[in-house]
Amino acid sequence: MTTFSRGHLLLALAACALAVPAMAADDTVKIGVVAAESGSFVSAGHTLPAGVSLAVKEINDAGGVKVGDKTYKIELVRRDDRTDIGTAVAATQELVRDVGVKAIFGSESHDFTLAMAKITQPAKILHFAGNSTLDTILTDAAVAPGGDAHYLFQSEPREFQRSGSTARGVLSLLQPLVDHPIKKSVIIAGNDATGQFLSSYYIKALKAEGQEVPDIIFYPPDTTDFSPILTRAKSLNPDVVHFWYNGDATLTALPQALELAVAPSYFLFGVDPGIWKERGLSADVPVAMSCVPVCWGESSNAKAKAYFDAYFAAGAPKGVTSSVSLLYYDYVHMLAEAWTKAGSFDPDKVVDALLVLHHQGVVSDDLSFNAHHQVTHATEVCVADPEGKISCAMQQPPADAPM
Repeated sequence: MTTFSRGHLLLALAACALAVPAMAADDTVKIGVVAAESGSFVSAGHTLPAGVSLAVKEINDAGGVKVGDKTYKIELVRRDDRTDIGTAVAATQELVRDVGVKAIFGSESHDFTLAMAKITQPAKILHFAGNSTLDTILTDAAVAPGGDAHYLFQSEPREFQRSGSTARGVLSLLQPLVDHPIKKSVIIAGNDATGQFLSSYYIKALKAEGQEVPDIIFYPPDTTDFSPILTRAKSLNPDVVHFWYNGDATLTALPQALELAVAPSYFLFGVDPGIWKERGLSADVPVAMSCVPVCWGESSNAKAKAYFDAYFAAGAPKGVTSSVSLLYYDYVHMLAEAWTKAGSFDPDKVVDALLVLHHQGVVSDDLSFNAHHQVTHATEVCVADPEGKISCAMQQPPADAPM
C-alpha cells in the first residue's frame, strides 16, 4: 500500500480540482432589476422583474447568449426597492459592488432612476429605465464617451412624444362618442415628482390639439376620497376629465367621478382595458384608456397577444399597468444582441453595438436607440363606449415637441 504524506494528498486534490470543468458561475452573466415589488407603486413595479424574467428565460432556453467564443446563461438578480428611494440606492450599490452585474433594469420611479444612475454610470454599468424624465439628462455631452450618462438608456419615448400620441389618440377616439365638440380638458394628477413632470408635458400636448386646459388639479398621494377634487373639476365644465398618471388611484377616483357626473367623457392614463373587463367596470359615458405602451386586455398590436400569453403563463399577475413590462422585455433581448455583436462584455463596446442595433420587438418592428440613447414607438389608446364595446388603435408620436 502506498502511503501519501499530507503534502502529496494536497497536490493530488489540487490536480483533481484542475481536471474538473469550470464552475457554472464562469458560464453565467448577471443582470439586475430594481423595482417596487412592494409599497405604494407595486402595480407598476412588479411588471419590471416579470418582463425581464420572461426575456431571460427565452434567451436561456434558446441556449444562452454567445459572446466571443463562449456561450453564457443569464442570471437575473432581483431587488425590491419597496417604493423607497433610499432602498433603491442601497440595492443598486449592492448589485454593482457585491453581485457584479453587467446591467441594471429599473426603477420605474423617475426620481429613483436618477439617483440610481449616480451609482451605475461611474461604475460603467449598462442601465435601462423606462423613464421619460431621462430626456432632461441625456444630452450630447452626457451620452458621449466619458460623459455622465454614457451607459444609460431610456426605454420609452421622449415625453413630448408619449404625451403627444396619447392626447391625439384619446381625443380622436372620444370625439365620435360625444355629442358635441370636445373643447375643454381638465387634468387631475398625482402631486408628486412624476405626476408634476408628466402632466406638464400632457397639458402642452392637449393644447397642441386645440384644447382649452385650465390649471392642473393635483391630489395628494394616497388620496381615497376624491369628492372635493372632483367637485372642483366639475365646476370647470370639462368635456373630458383626464386622470393622470397613477392607475390605482384613477380606478378609485373614476366611480366617484361617475357618481358626481363630473364630465361627459373621461380618460384613464395607464389603465389597461383588460382590467376594465376583468373588474366588470362600466360607465354611461365613454371612457378612454391608454397603455404603456401596448395593451394586454385588448390590442391592435399583432405581437401583443403572443407576448402577454407568455407573460401571464409565466406567473405575472394581470394588473392595471402590466403593459409597463414591455418597457423592459425587448431591451433584454437587445442587450443580449449587443453583447454578441460586440463579442465582449466591455461596456464601451456594448454601448457602440446598442447604438447600431435594429431589433424586431413587440413594441416596434424596428426598435433602435438614437444618438441620445432614446427610442421612438407608438402608444396604444382604447375606448369603452357606454354599451361596453372596446376598440383600440396604435397612435404614432409627433415628430416635434409642441411650442
